Amino acid sequence: MLRYSALLKDTKAYKTLQSDISAGRLNHCYMIMGEDELVVDGLIDLSCEAILCKDGGCGKCVVCQKIEDKNHEDIFEPKNLKADGIREFVEKVYVKSEGNIKIMIIRELDKIDPKVQNFLLKSLEEPIDGVVFLLGAIRQSAVLDTIKSRSKKLSLAPFTKRQLTEFFDDNYIGKPKSLVEEAVDCCLGSLARCEDLINDEEYFGDMSEVIFVLKELTSTKVNLKMQKRLDLKDGRLARYLDIMQLICGVLLKRKSGVHVEGFDRVNVLLDSFNLATLVNFNELIMQAKEKIESYCKDENILDNLFIKMMEVKYLCR
Repeated sequence: MLRYSALLKDTKAYKTLQSDISAGRLNHCYMIMGEDELVVDGLIDLSCEAILCKDGGCGKCVVCQKIEDKNHEDIFEPKNLKADGIREFVEKVYVKSEGNIKIMIIRELDKIDPKVQNFLLKSLEEPIDGVVFLLGAIRQSAVLDTIKSRSKKLSLAPFTKRQLTEFFDDNYIGKPKSLVEEAVDCCLGSLARCEDLINDEEYFGDMSEVIFVLKELTSTKVNLKMQKRLDLKDGRLARYLDIMQLICGVLLKRKSGVHVEGFDRVNVLLDSFNLATLVNFNELIMQAKEKIESYCKDENILDNLFIKMMEVKYLCR
């Protein structure tokens, strides 16, 4: 089914669900929480297999194949996350299912308006035999406390570098090993980011350029020269800003004494900026992103960003 099934099945969250199934104490509602949308989504699918497959999620039988093809008759998802979609979804809770268990899935609960989330409460407060809710959420703060309190939480932590390395060593995916190793090193434990990096061979070249430009952020004259190294064609400014923000985030954690696994290539910048500078850089980058959405000229946005970065670096020295 999922390319990453083996990795996801090794998570504490999946093993907790398996334990509940084996012990015959399947909860009426599970909230699957994590920062990685790919992992949350994948675990929801694997949970459906574990619950409905007579072999606990073999990935090969008719039931598992139906789940993979998104056409299992006892699995329901809302057509949309607006009021009408959620109302129709809740109504299906009370419709007799084909089998012994019906699974109700909302993959992005945190994207539903809190007022609309309230439509779910009666179904969660008064559980119906044979109905299991699987709710996915990236931003826990956007989910009503009343829903959280009625759910069993399955939390997903970022993968370690070792876990990802061992997985890709055991599972060839048709990409150069050097590229996979770089992706694992720079994904910060996010499977979604790791997959994006593996499929984007230009990313690491762009990152090297951004690191070099930030390292040489020493004077206005040098600044203008370095700025020309960044190719702004085809909307690449947004990409450079994402990379800058990621770099600043890693540096901020390391400067604050927080352990960050991998991403060693940014260590050349550790002595270039202090905490105050990095905090301000992050704000400037977010402002630059907002200007892109306002259709400002990319060259002007980048020029203004570097000028302000120079000012911040001087003021926070």
